[in-house]
Amino acid sequence: MVSLGELVRTAESALRPLAPFDAARTISGVHVSELGDPGRYLEGGELLLTTGIPLHGQSAAAYVDRLAEHGIGAIGIGLGEGWDDAPVELVERCAVAGIPVFAVPDGAPFLDVSRAFWSIAGRGGQEEALRTAHAHTRLVQAANDPDAVIAVIRVMAQAIGGWVAWLPWGQGAGPGMLYPPSLEGILPAVRGDVERSLLRSGVEAASFVSHGSTVLAHAVVVGERTRGALALGASRPLGRADRQLALTATALLRLLIATPTAAARPEGWIAELALRGDAAAARALASAADIELPLLFSVLVGSEDDVGFPFTVERGDLRLVLVPSGGTVHVDSGTLSAAVGLDDVAVAAARTLALHRASPGSGLRREPESRARRWVDDLMHADPVLLPTVVSYLRHRHQAERTARELGVHRNTVRPRILAAERLLGITLDDPDAAAELWIALRDQQR
Repeated sequence: MVSLGELVRTAESALRPLAPFDAARTISGVHVSELGDPGRYLEGGELLLTTGIPLHGQSAAAYVDRLAEHGIGAIGIGLGEGWDDAPVELVERCAVAGIPVFAVPDGAPFLDVSRAFWSIAGRGGQEEALRTAHAHTRLVQAANDPDAVIAVIRVMAQAIGGWVAWLPWGQGAGPGMLYPPSLEGILPAVRGDVERSLLRSGVEAASFVSHGSTVLAHAVVVGERTRGALALGASRPLGRADRQLALTATALLRLLIATPTAAARPEGWIAELALRGDAAAARALASAADIELPLLFSVLVGSEDDVGFPFTVERGDLRLVLVPSGGTVHVDSGTLSAAVGLDDVAVAAARTLALHRASPGSGLRREPESRARRWVDDLMHADPVLLPTVVSYLRHRHQAERTARELGVHRNTVRPRILAAERLLGITLDDPDAAAELWIALRDQQR
């Protein structure tokens, strides 16, 4: 959203107020239309720019009233194409309807107003990204607080500028908590709404309106048991950044309940989240902590204290370590999985744990041949044109034209070969994890 005051300042002479207006009022976009009734093309909140053509065939009152019904944010009339000055009836009707009205002077293109809007929106997007990254970092720090659950709730409420509640669920569960404390009086009603909308229905997430707030609720599930719910509400619509923060906070609460002792470093939380299947939250925390994650990890299961990699968590008497692909492992014992993408770490860990417990002897054992090695072997024993085509296709990042140029074939030849390779391997090369695994295996094969 962009405030009208900031838009007028940025657009300078391209947008001139025709009446006093609320500078804090926000608009959702800039739309240009010469239709008499452009309502079906509007979502609400836009600044509508027109040269005034619709006003020649109808009264300004009828035109403004229809736009008001569609929730228009403001109206701008371009001068010089039929109107030397803004029609008095238009200005007066906008004042009655409470719609800010502006003039775009003769010679000033509407594009100047659009550019001003998007320059402000772009700055706002960067600022929101920075605020979100900072909020993710603060959530990780809160999870290491002695009163971690309370700290996570407090940080989450501050980040969204609203209220956040933790609602434990099950026999003997307490009443829960809500931040800020000044709104604790709504906690019983919020619990009732969440129980009806989320916990009793068995869904993992729900959205509804309660006490004038847009509410988002997430179930906190540990194993197969729902242990409670995180609910957050604000007087404004909750956006994508708010929802991502809610996912991260939910994942952290899940970890805090299942693993009361918090990880000491961001890398430990990232490993915990990945090992529990919360790859999206792990990536968000890594981004917030300015930690670059490799494309692939191997999961090392063992009991040695220091293996030289920071993505480490404890499971009883065992340590689970996420080893970046290509990293050298210097241990005397343990079990090492094949390299997998972050989304597959949880499955690889379960597989490697089972293998380790089935044969806990000395020495470093590696998981049997990975699926990527099998793919390479299948390509090597298939039609001889498939292997070089796949190698070139992955090297050129799925660009058929460049692949065809390197192989000296027509671009229409590349796609059938790729489809044949995908059928052979039982995968799609559009899957980034599968493509990354295959590329590394192919590169290792060529060494």
